[in-house]
Amino acid sequence: AFFKISFTKDYAISIEDSEPDTSCSMLCQSGSVHSKRKVIHDFLLNPRSSKIATVWHSIDILFICVSIAFLIMETDPNLKPHFTEPSDSYYGVIYAINAFVIAFFTIDLVLRFLTWPTFLSFWKNIFNILDILSILPFYVGLIADITAQGSDTPLDGATEVELDAMTKRYVVLRVCRIFRIIRIFKFVRHSQDLILIVRVVVHAKKELGLLVILLGIFTITFGSIMYYVEHEVNGQFNSIMQGCWWSIVTITTVGYGEVVPVTPGGKFVGSVVLTLGIVFLALPMTIIVSKFSSVYEKEKGDSKD
Repeated sequence: AFFKISFTKDYAISIEDSEPDTSCSMLCQSGSVHSKRKVIHDFLLNPRSSKIATVWHSIDILFICVSIAFLIMETDPNLKPHFTEPSDSYYGVIYAINAFVIAFFTIDLVLRFLTWPTFLSFWKNIFNILDILSILPFYVGLIADITAQGSDTPLDGATEVELDAMTKRYVVLRVCRIFRIIRIFKFVRHSQDLILIVRVVVHAKKELGLLVILLGIFTITFGSIMYYVEHEVNGQFNSIMQGCWWSIVTITTVGYGEVVPVTPGGKFVGSVVLTLGIVFLALPMTIIVSKFSSVYEKEKGDSKD
């Protein structure tokens, strides 16, 4: 294989080449520079390296909480004007706090980039990619605001080309704003236990894949059956996709109740799906839990060593 997925000592998932990259190590043999880079690198990745590192990581966690809180509060209709309307009295304060938080995340990311052992390994680390995506929406929005101010054209007097450009810019902003959700994954870097759980999930990928395949087979099969049994008299099952939605909700024993069978045949199929759903969850779960427990204990022992 040309690449392999592994976990580095800095508690990050990375994709490594089969042949190590020694280009940077050749250039970084000058003692003092290499030593300082290593100290800063440990400072940024290991909160136990010093008391200042502990404070730095604590601030990082606090700012992650603030950023996620802003993300949630911004969607509330009563609070949204504080985040989106420049004329609002709280807008300036909230924007300044958000900008300061993003500046901290950016400094942390830039320092990690400058002190990372090799350029290529930095981009192979999945947490570095997530950090870039988490701060990207702020800078994209900032650039969009600057360009919008430079071409301040009223909607009534805008040409078709200008309206099309505004629409594309709006779509890009909406897509970028979704990436802010990624900030919650920044917590993973600060917890060895979360990293351990991720390792266990990676080791149990075959069992989890089996569970997903079985769920897909049962969902499509019974969703199709329910559609053909119910669609002529029950408008709720107007497509196989709607039947699959009912099927997956029933198999997982959630049962929202907004889509229900009304014919005797549909109710019989529903009873079968309910019964098989219990069996479906019980059998693979025992295998997954057993695998999870064994791998968890092994990884826990290795991390202590």
